[in-house]
Amino acid sequence: MLAAMARGTRIHPLVPALLAVVVVGVLVLVVARSTAGDDGAAPPTSAPPSTTTVAPTTSTTAAPVQRVPVDALLAPPPEVDPPQSYRITYEVVENGLARTEEWTVRRPYESLVVSRRGELVISGTSTSRRRLQQYLSDEEGWLPIQPELHRAAYDQHPAAAVGAMRSLGLVEVRGEQEHLGRTCTVYRTGQPPSAGLATAPSDGEHTDVCIDAAGLVLHERWEIGGGVVVERTATALELDPEIDGASFEPGPVVDEEEALSRLFTTIAVEADAETLERLETSLPVPPGYVDDGAVFRAAGGGTAGGASAPGSAEIVRFYSSGPALLEVAEVFVDGDADLASGAAVPVDIDGFGEVWFEPGFRSSSLRARTGDSSYVDLRHHDVAFLFDVLRSLEPA
Repeated sequence: MLAAMARGTRIHPLVPALLAVVVVGVLVLVVARSTAGDDGAAPPTSAPPSTTTVAPTTSTTAAPVQRVPVDALLAPPPEVDPPQSYRITYEVVENGLARTEEWTVRRPYESLVVSRRGELVISGTSTSRRRLQQYLSDEEGWLPIQPELHRAAYDQHPAAAVGAMRSLGLVEVRGEQEHLGRTCTVYRTGQPPSAGLATAPSDGEHTDVCIDAAGLVLHERWEIGGGVVVERTATALELDPEIDGASFEPGPVVDEEEALSRLFTTIAVEADAETLERLETSLPVPPGYVDDGAVFRAAGGGTAGGASAPGSAEIVRFYSSGPALLEVAEVFVDGDADLASGAAVPVDIDGFGEVWFEPGFRSSSLRARTGDSSYVDLRHHDVAFLFDVLRSLEPA
């Protein structure tokens, strides 16, 4: 089992060799908090899309945390029927400023999210099966950020982790509403889903998210200190529309050399046979899923918050089944890997040394240590499925 593997070295031997080829640009884009998505930049205040896992590192010795039994996380989520594709339009008011967001998604890899104020495009993110792009308003064009497969930017499965979140005190049921003639259930949480970190609601901050039978958000209202920060309301919805694949690679494309200094870049290439031989775990393809290949990603070390940040690398295997996507990432970091980041809680699983679960409105994460400087990160929206996959993992 993986417990027997968790005796690695402090500096994983993969990291120095793999990071030697990484080219690092400079991130100068202004990053601010928004509710549009956890991996894209559709609204003007959003952070750039995430392009690689930043492996957490240990900086202090934390007090022991009581492990959560697996059964406590397996409360059934609401039943939904997720579409393979959808188009949804939102009217958004953020800090008193109105805009329109148009989401076009074909799961699990393709999406286009564009934010407009009137006829002016102010931001956007797109993912295709070939690359991830971000719209630069001052360049009036699309910048390719990273090639290869990515989970569709902005696409969320918010209903799937609600059961686990309720068990952890991160979500409360607040009744029902109706939008676009569709009934939806209101769930109250702390930070908005786009923040990427699930938190409990409080008197000082809460977000109400209304999720319909298709598992889509029809209304979202984020309040801090009694004041509304962002309100997002669906004004149009199409389920399973026909979508031209070319729409997920919009143009014009910004000259990469000219814009490179504006973004932190990482290497991303298709994982070749030699790279796959370095995997520390093996996984049978889950029933009903297909193997869509693997990607190697890496980021060089730099500075973060005034401290030196480690280099990190990951080999990600992709498995899809209709609209569902399973990512199996083996993460290697130049230093001690800390699995306890974000809203993660330690989980007690027989046969495994250290496992942490982090619920998410987009996808949840189940992380199991394979060494001092490495771990496997399973990402999927279905919580019970994640634990089934973990139990099927074996040392390579």
